[in-house]
Amino acid sequence: MKKGQISLDLMLTVIVAILLASVFGTFTAELISSERATGIKAQEQNIANDLIELINQAKMFDENGDSNFHVNYKAPFIFEPNKRGGQDCNITIKRTQPPYIQISYYTNDLNAVLVQKDINFYFENTTDANFGCGQMIILDKEILGEKT
Repeated sequence: MKKGQISLDLMLTVIVAILLASVFGTFTAELISSERATGIKAQEQNIANDLIELINQAKMFDENGDSNFHVNYKAPFIFEPNKRGGQDCNITIKRTQPPYIQISYYTNDLNAVLVQKDINFYFENTTDANFGCGQMIILDKEILGEKT
């Protein structure tokens, strides 16, 4: 083997090692980002499921003729790894046809993380109801007002 051949082999080996490290770094960063988004979506799904359950409970009160019912729910904050404390999110009850709940969380380094769930409930009032995480949501006959 010639002296030039060894240095060429060494140079190719170093280039391949650098490329592998770069690909592995990119893969790891994407995996961490995907894991964060999945964790946030799971929390949003829990909030949406809780709200649908509360709307169904309020609907039962309404169907039983109880006009003085109040169902209270304090929406939890979104907790994200590497951030201190709860993070705020937007909760919207879309009262258009068909109605649905939309929960969204925005952060600088992730695209918007968004969850939507349909509601089996038809509102008289078609104006959207907007809330934030950490806020008390009070459902009563005046707020719900189901169409019959």
